[in-house]
Amino acid sequence: MILAARRHVSAVLSVAIVFLLAGCSGKKDLSPPPVNTAPRDKLELVVTVDGHETDYPVTVSVQYGNLSKECSNIDYWYSLGGNIDYPKGDIQAKGEGGVFEIYQDYYAPREKCAWTIRHVVITMRAPNGRYADTAISRKDFKEGFKWDVRCNFIRADVNICFPPATSDKPVPGVSASIQVRRSHQGEML
Repeated sequence: MILAARRHVSAVLSVAIVFLLAGCSGKKDLSPPPVNTAPRDKLELVVTVDGHETDYPVTVSVQYGNLSKECSNIDYWYSLGGNIDYPKGDIQAKGEGGVFEIYQDYYAPREKCAWTIRHVVITMRAPNGRYADTAISRKDFKEGFKWDVRCNFIRADVNICFPPATSDKPVPGVSASIQVRRSHQGEML
């Protein structure tokens, strides 16, 4: 009985030491690459707020990061089995009149741990100071993407924009149309 208990304690201790050493290992340099000085892959995100463009200003931020597991930190302390910590790079998109420039090649390319768009966040602000968010995933963020949403500003903390309900009951809020198109070459914002 004592021998079995010692083996059990020894096994548990071995596993604990492995996790301890993994948690204490040095972190990789996951800083973003330099900003691309001549980006070419530009898309435009067009956000049209129905009838209230000046009352509901829109801002857009783009989150860039690497997408490969080899280029991420694994934090074993976070949970059993680890948590992959992808580095983040939120960039405010430049725009005017509801048209925002978003570069897919914002960061300079590199062989290993290349950075790309992870998702695009659209925030609409109401006159009462509240805001509502929606996002487009990297898989959907491509030319031709279209989405109609309804944003409500009911809560004081978190509000979201969501596709309009298909029921007969009208949903309170402000409607907006979101689309991604290829940038018109030669036009400046």
